[in-house]
Amino acid sequence: MNETKLDTKQIIISGFALFAIFFGAGNLIFPPFLGLNSGDEWFLASLGFNLSDSLLILLGTLAISARLANLTAFGNKVSKNFGSIVSLVCITLVGPLLSIPRTGATTFEVGVMPFYPDFNKVLFSFLFFSLVYVLTINGSKVIDRVGKYLTPVLLLILAILIIKGITYSGVSLNSLPGNKLSLGFIEGYQTMDSLGPVFTTSIILNDFRNKGITKQDDLIRATIYSGLIAVFGLIIVYTGLTYIGAKSISFADPNMTRTNLFITIAQNLLGRNVQIALSLVVGFACLSTAIGLLSAFATIFSESLPRFSYTFYVRLGVIVSFILSILGVERIMEISIPILLFVYPIVISLYILNLLDKGNISPLVYKIVIIAVGLVSLADSINALGFADNFYVNTMARLPLAASGFSFIFVFVISLLIGLIVTKNKKEID
Repeated sequence: MNETKLDTKQIIISGFALFAIFFGAGNLIFPPFLGLNSGDEWFLASLGFNLSDSLLILLGTLAISARLANLTAFGNKVSKNFGSIVSLVCITLVGPLLSIPRTGATTFEVGVMPFYPDFNKVLFSFLFFSLVYVLTINGSKVIDRVGKYLTPVLLLILAILIIKGITYSGVSLNSLPGNKLSLGFIEGYQTMDSLGPVFTTSIILNDFRNKGITKQDDLIRATIYSGLIAVFGLIIVYTGLTYIGAKSISFADPNMTRTNLFITIAQNLLGRNVQIALSLVVGFACLSTAIGLLSAFATIFSESLPRFSYTFYVRLGVIVSFILSILGVERIMEISIPILLFVYPIVISLYILNLLDKGNISPLVYKIVIIAVGLVSLADSINALGFADNFYVNTMARLPLAASGFSFIFVFVISLLIGLIVTKNKKEID
């Protein structure tokens, strides 16, 4: 078999495909809210948001592709099944526990409530997830085809929205208290995009293999280029939306929910007709995202835990998603914060360790780092649950960078150095 060489067209197509995978319509509500609450420091907040979203997507994609999407290799230096466990946790969070319910809730709050405020939320969620179930079980390609057209239309409307926001004059941005970099970083967690590479990188690698790319170096290089294209697109969209969120202070209430703010911005900058079009596109894009995530959830679980079938996991996922979606976007996010504060630092640490590891980092180093970071992130999670006044949380709060929410970075660096020193001394003693 002849080796196919990479060309620019293949990379661009794959880059846009990767962008479409991460560009969930439900994520549009986060940057404007961040901008509104950041005032004149919106760019710093946007930087934090893109660090925990766009940059970590790239790091994750590079880390997983370096292991050729072999999750056993990705986590086996921590323990034999650690990579698989991380994958199952990530797809559960990005699937029926948090992201899929949010697609239904966002569709209702953005696409239905502004026009039919008395429509029953439970009935809508039932209809939405019934459709998700039918299309997922039948493996319908209709949504895939529609998605190819929805993403460009959505991007076009968002481009108009951002341009109108940029040209919206006579707005004086407020100076608001707080660490905006940290605020943006934590808000970026909510998209859950950077947990995605754990199970999406294999899609991109398989796509390149199907195109005839088989050499490991070429596969990794192609993934890097595709990741850069996707990340660049996400940065442009999210930065633009953060900016118009900051400028919306002239007509928006700072106490608005994320979805209400997005609707208000659309009404003021686009007018009712374009707002209707935006709501329809967001709704269909959320439907497409829900189907894709539910299918991924059922596929991964049926392969990892084959005791139950794909159909069983689809049914389980859609029932859980339906129940949680009734809570609404803001309540889902309240639930997600303690979970994400625990999971994210561990996943980020594993990404970085795999990128640094050229085969010369001992499993002991992995264990030391993951345990140390896990202890810090557990304290942040407990604190977010409201149990702040205890010895454990108070002790962790004294660590450097804790006030800004970045103590896990300090602990990662220190534990990595300790691990390397310990393993080096151990080798010398042996």
